[in-house]
Amino acid sequence: MKKNLKMPESVLKLDKRELAVYLLQGVLIVILFGYFFYRSVIITICLMPVIYPYILYKSREAEKKRDMQLLMQFKEMINSVSGSLHAGYSLENAFTEALKDMRQMYGDKADIVKELMIIRSGLDNNRDIVSLVHDLALRSRLSEIESFAGVLSVGRRSGGNLTDNMESYVRVIEEKAAVIQEIETMVSARRFEQRIMNAVPFLIIFYVELTNKGFFKILYNNLFGNIVMTVTLGIYILSVYLSKKIIEIEV
Repeated sequence: MKKNLKMPESVLKLDKRELAVYLLQGVLIVILFGYFFYRSVIITICLMPVIYPYILYKSREAEKKRDMQLLMQFKEMINSVSGSLHAGYSLENAFTEALKDMRQMYGDKADIVKELMIIRSGLDNNRDIVSLVHDLALRSRLSEIESFAGVLSVGRRSGGNLTDNMESYVRVIEEKAAVIQEIETMVSARRFEQRIMNAVPFLIIFYVELTNKGFFKILYNNLFGNIVMTVTLGIYILSVYLSKKIIEIEV
């Protein structure tokens, strides 16, 4: 029996434009590797399957970026809900008001707006707000939204002061958002430096080739040269991977 190959969820979330951009980038990277490391059209064609792991990697990066954007948007949504509760709105109406606020802030295409529209639709069908927020937590898989769903659930069950609980949660998530933004500011310069360092080996090879024609000729179109350049390519890819891991800071 044939097994259905399921595409990773991060890839499925890419829109057509993103997929086209990453595909083009992957092709250009393969051509770059093929030229600088092998100078062989056949080997370059054989390297084409490398495009898939590249797209997978970029899709996961894009997913992390979307999650970060959703978290920041969610923070603003919580502020809006908290403000509406203070003004005397019910929890359900507070989410309706938050939808209006988020539309003004981010536009209809923002993830938080789409999620609030789902919640609004659920409320119109007489679904409980707590279960709708739990569904949002499951879709987003963000721990902060899961915690918020827990705050709502406990507040509803215990009959406690939901407004005070919401304010406490708002402070916690604002502190975390501030830490994340501070870290992003700190590593942005390092990330730029890393991109420059990734390009340096190719610039060196290009410069040497430009000033000393045929200097690397011995490394191309022979078995020994191909082995040496393959090892070099592996070291380069490992170095790029390690440099990215070094500047990644999880919060």
